[in-house]
Amino acid sequence: MKIDPKTEKELQEAMNFPAGTYDFEVIQADDKISKSGNEMIALKLRVFTEDGSPRFVNDYLLESSGVKLRHFFECIGRIEAYNSGDAKAIDCEAGAGKVKIKIGKANGIYAAKNEVADYIVPKEGEEVAPRKTQKEAVADTFEDEEIPF
Repeated sequence: MKIDPKTEKELQEAMNFPAGTYDFEVIQADDKISKSGNEMIALKLRVFTEDGSPRFVNDYLLESSGVKLRHFFECIGRIEAYNSGDAKAIDCEAGAGKVKIKIGKANGIYAAKNEVADYIVPKEGEEVAPRKTQKEAVADTFEDEEIPF
């Protein structure tokens, strides 16, 4: 077998996409407790690279996230959930918008990876990404399919 030998650094860099601003959608949101005992919302994002291919990035929303936490809810057009003072994972489901991605530093045994730096708040008059409930998103998936029962 022919092999194009790569260094460990080259292999790690290939696992990440470049830092920048990308479209994203929330594909999973869960209410959890952090290792420090704080409430948080764990997000799994589908981030679309320049060529349109999807990559997955995890993010964690905590009250201590401050600006990033507010920007997330503004970005997906659900600032009312943030302003209520009691945001839940269900408020995040099927959210979409633009996200600023960075490459986090390697930490001990963990390699460098893509991370969320911030969420991009739409400018005034700019349309917020379409919002659907999880039920609507699932229904759209099967809209044109014939179910044999």
